[in-house]
Amino acid sequence: MSIVLVVTFAMLGVGGVIGMIALIKTRVVIEKMVALDMLTTLTTGILLILGFVLKNSFVLDIAIIYAILSFGAVMVVARYRERGI
Repeated sequence: MSIVLVVTFAMLGVGGVIGMIALIKTRVVIEKMVALDMLTTLTTGILLILGFVLKNSFVLDIAIIYAILSFGAVMVVARYRERGI
């Protein structure tokens, strides 16, 4: 594995740890929503890089579906916060 992939995985891991700390520490609902969205984005990035490393298109399909579901969940939560469902 090249040094670029190792550095990318490390950066995504550090971002994940920071996101988990932010998710646990904060009390404001909007900040929790942003931290959770950041974690789902990082997870999608990890899946994309993992699919590239393994040369497996199935993992890439899972990453795309996960990103679409994450986007939908953020839209539902934002609508609920704005005016209720």
